[in-house]
Amino acid sequence: MDKIDLSRFSLAGRTAIITGGSGGIGRACAVAFAKAGANIVIASLPPDSIPPVVAEVETLGVKGFGLAVDVCNDTQVKSMVEQTLAKFNRVDVLVNVAGGSYSRNPFMPAFNRAPLLELAPEDFMKAYEVNTKSAFLCAKAVAPAMKAAGKGSIINIGSISGRGTKKERADMAAYGTAKAAVMNLTIHMAQHWGPEIRVNAIAPGIIDTPRPAGTHRQELFSEAIKKISLGRAGTADEVASVALFLASDAASFVSGAIIDVNGGE
Repeated sequence: MDKIDLSRFSLAGRTAIITGGSGGIGRACAVAFAKAGANIVIASLPPDSIPPVVAEVETLGVKGFGLAVDVCNDTQVKSMVEQTLAKFNRVDVLVNVAGGSYSRNPFMPAFNRAPLLELAPEDFMKAYEVNTKSAFLCAKAVAPAMKAAGKGSIINIGSISGRGTKKERADMAAYGTAKAAVMNLTIHMAQHWGPEIRVNAIAPGIIDTPRPAGTHRQELFSEAIKKISLGRAGTADEVASVALFLASDAASFVSGAIIDVNGGE
């Protein structure tokens, strides 16, 4: 019986762009990919959140590059890819982490979260701009370089909220539908950008990540955790591990997949 070739999990010599790379899941992806040998582009906001993550990945023996990018802005996104190609002459992986269910980053488009009957149309559309448009713009920007290279992997971060399989809080509807769109967009990209580019999505459940001022959400979702088969929230590293698999050659026949990382919720 042939043994599994663990070298297929390596990203040595490759370049990965991670949007939202200075946040919880983004940073975890950056560290995991760096440990696998990839050079890392941290595309994130606010600007002062970027240098610590760049420094962290460089301690792992790879090159880091930080860019302050509003991923909802087409011009800035195109510049992000141009600067990446200028520095590394390649872009092998894109992880679209940037997004959110409400505005906690003052450098990104602001929107409020509310039940549908109380939700302003502009807030509904901003949820799509921050989550869906951003993923579309970034994927579209890297696709030509990946096509030209004959290989690439795009990983979109969706959400269990986009699955529509559980009753959500009333104020999560705009976010949930935006993430559903991200996951459906993933399938279209996979169908039309192959065979060179593999496109997949991860749908995280409750992930305990730091919030502003170092706060955590543990006290906010204690009841929700009771519905999770594994009896706890997930960690950013557990999402990053799946992203690393999807980015690597170990997932060479995986495209158009949406992988739940939710502990059995």
